[in-house]
Amino acid sequence: MGEPVFLVGSASEIGVLLGQHQQQVLSERVARTLAHAGKSSQTAAFYERAERLGAALESIAPHWLEETRALANAAGLDVRQILALNCLPPDFWGKEYVPPPLFNAQSGELVSAFEAQGYEPLMGGDCTSFFALGESTISGETLFHKNREERDEVQCLYIKQNDGCFRYIAGNDIGNIGIAHVHTENYWAGANNTGSPVVPQEYEDCVLTDCHVLRYLAERCESLDDIIPALDDLISRNLLGGGGYGFGMIFLFADASRGLIVECTSRRLAHRWHEGNEMAVRSNHFVLPEMQEFALPPRPGSVLRYERALELWQAAEGHAGISTCGEIARDRETMPHAIARNPSDGWQSATVSTSTTTISPHDDRRCSTHFRNCHPSYTPAVIFTPLDRVSDADLLSGAHNQEWRFYRGWA
Repeated sequence: MGEPVFLVGSASEIGVLLGQHQQQVLSERVARTLAHAGKSSQTAAFYERAERLGAALESIAPHWLEETRALANAAGLDVRQILALNCLPPDFWGKEYVPPPLFNAQSGELVSAFEAQGYEPLMGGDCTSFFALGESTISGETLFHKNREERDEVQCLYIKQNDGCFRYIAGNDIGNIGIAHVHTENYWAGANNTGSPVVPQEYEDCVLTDCHVLRYLAERCESLDDIIPALDDLISRNLLGGGGYGFGMIFLFADASRGLIVECTSRRLAHRWHEGNEMAVRSNHFVLPEMQEFALPPRPGSVLRYERALELWQAAEGHAGISTCGEIARDRETMPHAIARNPSDGWQSATVSTSTTTISPHDDRRCSTHFRNCHPSYTPAVIFTPLDRVSDADLLSGAHNQEWRFYRGWA
C-alpha cells in the first residue's frame, strides 16, 4: 500500500511518473503475457492488434499515446506491449492464466490469490454496480458503488489531470490505459460493467473498451448531459468497442441529483435517466427492452448477481449508507455466482477493487470516494475527494474508515 499519487501535467510528464511507479509490476505483467503469447503462437496477433488499437487512439485521444510512449520509455518497455495488454486476442489466456504473486505487507508472505483454476470461455469482467439518490439514502446524498471483478492483476489508484482535461480520481489494473472507477472534479461518478454477449455484427474489435470509454468521458464531459452525445459520436466513428471480445458495455453515472444508465453495443445504445429518490442496479446483461434483440442469452451468474443485489439494495431504501454498500459488496449468498467473488470460486477472476462514492447536493466538501484497490481483503480504504481535499471532520477522525473496519472484498 503506497502513498497516493497525483498525476497532473502534460501527457508525457504523467507517462514518466507512471513508468517510474509501475515499472516493476508492469514489466512482470508484460513478460508473463509475452511468454504466453509465444507459447500459444499468438505473438504476431499480439503486436498486430496493438498497431490497430494505436491507430484508433491516434484518431480519438492522441495524448493517450503520448502518455503511453513516455510510460513505456520510463519503464524500459515497448509501447506496443502496453497497447497489446489493452486489446489481447480473443480468449488469449485460455485455461492457462496465472496471476502475479501478491505480497502481504502485514504477514510478509507471498499470497497465491488463486486457490483453484477455473475457466469460462471468452469471459469478460463481472462487475456489480448500483446507486441511490435523494431520500433513498440515510443522508439524503447520492451513493454510488462498484465491485470490480476481473483477472487478478495488480490494481492502482490515483488522482489524474492531463493538461486540457478535467481532473478525476480513478482506479484500474496496472497496464490498462483506461479506468474502472471514476469520480470527477465536476462531482459525478461513473462505473463501467461488461454488458451482454452480443450478436457478431454489433461488436467492433480493437477500438475503445469499456475502461477506455470511461476515461474518455471523464476527461471530456462536464456534466451527465454531455455523456450520451459523446457516446453517440464514438458510435458514429466506429470507435466504440465492448466490455470484452464479443460483449457489449453497461455504464452507470450519477451526480448529486440524477442517475444515468447506458447499455450499448458498438452500433447503438439505449439509456434511462433516474431522478428523485430512485435506486438502480446493474450486473453484466442488458435489461433495457430496446437492447434485447441485439443481445445473446445472459450468463447465469449475471442474472443471479443482479437479482441478489437488487433485492439487498432496494431493501435498504431510506437507510442506505456507506456501510450498506460494504455489506452488499461482500455478499456471498449466491456463490459461486456471488456479488463478491473469491478466487476459489473457480472463475479465473476475483473481486480486485471496490469504490463507494458520496455526492452531496448540500456541500461539495462532502463529496468523496472510498477506494479499496489491489486485493480488498488486504488493503484499507483510501478516501479521496475529486479536488484532493478531505471532506470534513468525520473523515479526519476516521469515522468513515471505522465503518469499513471489517470490510473484506471477499469473505
